[in-house]
Amino acid sequence: MSRRLARTRLEAQLYLDLTPCECGHLGLESRAEPVRFEDGTPGCRYTGTCAACGRARADVFRVPEISQDVSSPDEVVYGLGGRTSELLDPAQWLWAAQRYAAAVPSTSDSAPEAERATARTWLMAAVAAVGETEKFLPEDADSVPATAFWTEGGRAFYQRDPQAFHEHRLADLRMGYERRLRAMRDEAPPRMSRARAAHVMTANRIQEEWAQRHGIDDEEWVEGGASGAQRRSPTPQQRAELTRLLRAAAGQDERTGLSLDDPVAGLAAFRQLIAEVEIGWAADVPERDRRRGAALSAYRAWLARGGWSDEAWRELLENDRVWQVPWEALPPAAEVWEMVRAARAAAAGPA
Repeated sequence: MSRRLARTRLEAQLYLDLTPCECGHLGLESRAEPVRFEDGTPGCRYTGTCAACGRARADVFRVPEISQDVSSPDEVVYGLGGRTSELLDPAQWLWAAQRYAAAVPSTSDSAPEAERATARTWLMAAVAAVGETEKFLPEDADSVPATAFWTEGGRAFYQRDPQAFHEHRLADLRMGYERRLRAMRDEAPPRMSRARAAHVMTANRIQEEWAQRHGIDDEEWVEGGASGAQRRSPTPQQRAELTRLLRAAAGQDERTGLSLDDPVAGLAAFRQLIAEVEIGWAADVPERDRRRGAALSAYRAWLARGGWSDEAWRELLENDRVWQVPWEALPPAAEVWEMVRAARAAAAGPA
């Protein structure tokens, strides 16, 4: 049988961490040993024991003839060149990037150097993981195609938010992580600004109240839940609730996390709504067309009510290049987001 290629040990370990044991536990401390297949191809066997149920796990991969393990204290490398991963699909890479970035505390800029070093490594991993997602972008397209996703979770991620895999969204995300990383490589500021301190305190208070309300005592909770029978990790619904609360406190749209102060972000949320309708109702064409038409009617009514013309951004909106729309071409952010709320209500309304 053909073995999949693990370009680096970091890629192999990430695959093992994201592939659950039969019991559902995520994460595996593994040992690696080189092997040779019958045809002489080099490989590596990874073995370990599930920390939750004690099952023995083993995976064997092909490896490059010339090692690509070139990560350094200044860069995380999962694979050299433009070759896409054979182990993880684009959604898994993007999910990993988001989790790495989310693990970086907002106070890392003023933390002791040892903690800053760990945070920098996580951000470097996030940058590299987004880069791996971008490798799945075809040369003749501006978004990762649906056919690139082969895992069940990956396909579900794509169906939930296909616009997350648009080249501009990916580039914006990666550059945001890179900016955070550059800031952390400078000397730590002596203290946080008042505005930032207030934001951190608000976020901490919201999370503490949320944890008390639901009886959550697992401070290190992750998507897959924590190990141990006595740990109380949040359900997906409870995680979603916390996300909504934190987004609302940060001045973000609760549904997408996009800034409510950005008119381009509002237009992007509207485009995402149209995509959600087209994908979510793909099997029911009449219902898809009805909901899509209702959202577009709300959009046109908004234009007419405000006396605006969408000539400056119509083509970019239709061709899924919303993030190229100049900020100054749009009405004020509050007006755009008012349209988004109206379009969502119209698309969700009864027949």
